[in-house]
Amino acid sequence: MGLQTGVPDSGNSEADSSQYQATEATEAPEYTRYDREYYLRYQGEHWDRCHNCKLVFNTFEEAVAHFEERCPFLWCKRCEVTFKTPEDREDHFIHGSAHWRCGVCKYDAPAVDVQERHWRQTNHKLECRGCNYWYAESYWNKHLRTSHACSKCHKHNGNEEQRMQHEAEHAKESDTFRCIGRCGKEFPTVGGMYSHLESGLCESAIDYYDVLRCFALHQGAEYLLVKDRKGILKRIFEGKEVHASPFTCPGKECTDETFKYFSAFLQHTQGTKCTFAFNKSGPESMLVHMENNLFLDTAIAKIKSMADNTRSGIQVLSLVPENPRDRAHATIPSAEFFRPFFTNITRYVQVCMKELTIRPSNDIKRPGVLKIRILKSFNRELEYLEKIYYKGHRMYTEGVTNAQPPHGDILIYFQSNRSAQPAWKYLSEVKKLIRLFRLMVDFDSPHYYQHY
Repeated sequence: MGLQTGVPDSGNSEADSSQYQATEATEAPEYTRYDREYYLRYQGEHWDRCHNCKLVFNTFEEAVAHFEERCPFLWCKRCEVTFKTPEDREDHFIHGSAHWRCGVCKYDAPAVDVQERHWRQTNHKLECRGCNYWYAESYWNKHLRTSHACSKCHKHNGNEEQRMQHEAEHAKESDTFRCIGRCGKEFPTVGGMYSHLESGLCESAIDYYDVLRCFALHQGAEYLLVKDRKGILKRIFEGKEVHASPFTCPGKECTDETFKYFSAFLQHTQGTKCTFAFNKSGPESMLVHMENNLFLDTAIAKIKSMADNTRSGIQVLSLVPENPRDRAHATIPSAEFFRPFFTNITRYVQVCMKELTIRPSNDIKRPGVLKIRILKSFNRELEYLEKIYYKGHRMYTEGVTNAQPPHGDILIYFQSNRSAQPAWKYLSEVKKLIRLFRLMVDFDSPHYYQHY
């Protein structure tokens, strides 16, 4: 209706068209004025005027001194411009061409390439090379999961089957070995991977003795041990110290070669001088047995040990120093103060365990079962456990570990098996359990690693 005001209706469509074009041309200056206001709002105004104090400046030095001292909320030091309101200044930081904010921290980059370099260094945002876009870490997994992206190159695929086929091609191209402890790390040799596990640095908490026990369960284990093979196997199953170098190579030219670690034995077999070779496939293979059982056996053993300890609840007790001379002047932590923290940790440990299906293996050829029943529910309970654990650990560190010596300690008494642990050891075991639970969640849900 506004286009026809003051113009007679001729009934001609061409005339209507020309009237529309003429009217549009007369309204163009309004858009020009709006663009100028938009520019002034986001790019700022000249430094010669302060709208807050109603002052006019003759020199740039006077303006800088005033804005930095009196009105810093209206001043952009980088662009040397001023604004009418603090809201306009904030919009300038968001939309201005010389400001590229991180979005996670307060870092403000002068250019887009500097912003991307900051994201690469801090991982505050992650780049999907499949779509050339940066995503916050909280949305990263969801984006790559919904786009069925490759965990190596981020190529987007139509479905999960195509993604798995694509990733299998990457695996053929690279000769690396992914950790069977499910931490996601890759190694150039299988011996290097087992060295990582034996060191105890893997997130799965697998250590040297776990590798030994899993190795000893294989039917061919005794043929790779030095003399007194039965005695060594017995000591392994009993958890006692074994021979200094229990492994030996059955190769024809390696009769005197002995090794302390399974990883060292594997690295030896990969050398050019050794003629012994593992069967790398099939149910009878030692390496296949270790791959199928090491993580599951270790995880089930650690979870069942914690479950047996905390099944009937715990008691939190104050512990005096061991040295009698320190007891008179020692600071004794209050068991009443720490009891709620440790009780809540134990309760949520039990809640998380109820979300698991656990069945140990009774057959060497059939690995045990360790499954999460409902992933979303388990992940929620695990997040609660993590929050309570870190809160309790912080309180224990501040109240006991960092207390002025001499000081006492907190003792955790397990009612189910009538055993006890100092609080620091119990917290260490709970931390290992949380790391193990987190590995299980990441393994059961698609998890993507950033590669640059």
